[in-house]
Amino acid sequence: MNSRAKEKQKAFSTERFVWELQRAFYSFRNGPVLAILLFQIAAFIVVHAKGAGTIYRDMIGILFLITIVSWFFTSVIHGNKRILICALILLTVGTMLQCIMEQEQIIKNPELLNNGNPAAGLQLQYLLGFAAGLLAAGCYLKWKQISDMKMCRFLVALSLGISIVTLVASRAVGNVRNWIHIGGMSIQTTELVKVLYVFIAAALLGTTEKPSRQRIRVFYGITVLEILLLAVQSEFGTMLLLLAIFLTYVFLFIPDIKVFIKTVAVMAVLAALIIVTGMQLSKLADAGSVIGTNPLSSFFLSNYDKIANRFIYWLNPEKDALGLGYQLLKARESILLGGWFGTSSVTDLPVKTSDLVYPALIQRCGMIFAILVFFIFILMWLEGVRLFIRKGDRYHQAVGAGFVFMLFDQALIIIAGSTGLCPLTGITLPFISSGGSSLVVTFMMAGVMIAVSSNVKWKGLTDNEEEFFKENAVFTKCNAYLRHLNDHIPHPDIRAAAGRLRGSRQTETGSQGKHVSKGIRSGKNFRSRGKHSRSVRRAGREKDI
Repeated sequence: MNSRAKEKQKAFSTERFVWELQRAFYSFRNGPVLAILLFQIAAFIVVHAKGAGTIYRDMIGILFLITIVSWFFTSVIHGNKRILICALILLTVGTMLQCIMEQEQIIKNPELLNNGNPAAGLQLQYLLGFAAGLLAAGCYLKWKQISDMKMCRFLVALSLGISIVTLVASRAVGNVRNWIHIGGMSIQTTELVKVLYVFIAAALLGTTEKPSRQRIRVFYGITVLEILLLAVQSEFGTMLLLLAIFLTYVFLFIPDIKVFIKTVAVMAVLAALIIVTGMQLSKLADAGSVIGTNPLSSFFLSNYDKIANRFIYWLNPEKDALGLGYQLLKARESILLGGWFGTSSVTDLPVKTSDLVYPALIQRCGMIFAILVFFIFILMWLEGVRLFIRKGDRYHQAVGAGFVFMLFDQALIIIAGSTGLCPLTGITLPFISSGGSSLVVTFMMAGVMIAVSSNVKWKGLTDNEEEFFKENAVFTKCNAYLRHLNDHIPHPDIRAAAGRLRGSRQTETGSQGKHVSKGIRSGKNFRSRGKHSRSVRRAGREKDI
């Protein structure tokens, strides 16, 4: 009977899988995916006009593969296709721009052609990122243990361990320590910390309707530790992004709005204290005082000056046109040259493939095209908010909201910074910027978002009220034994005991006539607690008489 049931279940699952594939093919034939493929082909015309048609031709096969496989995967798991469409459009725009800039580098340095396929690095990044995205989505669909408190403890240890190892083993690049070199590969560890932080926050705040005080305190404590480690690494872009996600979780998943208001107030006060402390230490350092020149103060002032200079040269980049203000001035030049429809003249932008990729997009494709790209980011964010509202399970809400807001906040920060609306930070534009670690993590976040939007069978919201700090067996036995002793040991009235002690002393010394007790002075903790204690005192006085 069991074998027949297994065969029947296996036949049912096979039939269901074939049916899902047929439905996915029908949606492929009648859905907007064909329009996306046409858009990727039309992008070839634009890239070919810029002279980078050969490089894009090497990339278009991988784009087709990612588009078709991801569409079938999303259809089979019943995921949100609007989020997928936005991600595919952004990925196509990023491919188009990276191919154009790669061709510009080849024109300047023809020796790059001697290394073989110029698109090999980008192809490897896309294949690794897409595989990581599929793996992350598949694991999330089946891995219910990700929401357990035991796994949360492991993720916290892993996240803090990665940050500490980065501080010890990384090399400082521009005073920033966020890369680990393993063999011939470089891994930006802060990208992994971002993903782990979302799952940690979801486990602490999303597995119960009303998170306990201990869970909230642990969430705050972990956030403070991560922020401090990022500050020590001088990774202020990721630190700003993590603070934005932290406030998002406090606002959405802690029921009491007063907690959010107090948190914002405390953060404002701490920011003011940091500014005042930095100004005072700067004066002491200029005066040669020991307080301002010790190693700890020097480290604090180096990071303080780095942040302060971002604001100073954001407002007036002309003050250091060849130094700290160089990137902003070049970004403004690119935006002005690009105009509304782009230009063929190229400005030599620094870090144009990552930090300043948005001004590079404006210069080559025009302001209108860049605004449409930002509009797609807004559509993805709105679809994520809609998913958050409609999703029934609180844990899936927490994971989905974390990644949706992280992608949108990251895009908002880098677009505003590169266009001069706020100080520039060193983070990448999702799906558009080049960068192995960043692109792989972006694929993973998109994959988990699509998995969250699907029909996930397991529920993260449970009645399990397990706390983060769990008592071990030894501590539990000791605590139980102490409670047992406390329950069985009598607790006499201290005042009465003092009266009896004084009375016994007076009885012993009264026969000798050498000592008369003056009584025991009473303090706040030994006031009268009842008629019994007063009667004991009265009896003692009668014995004195």
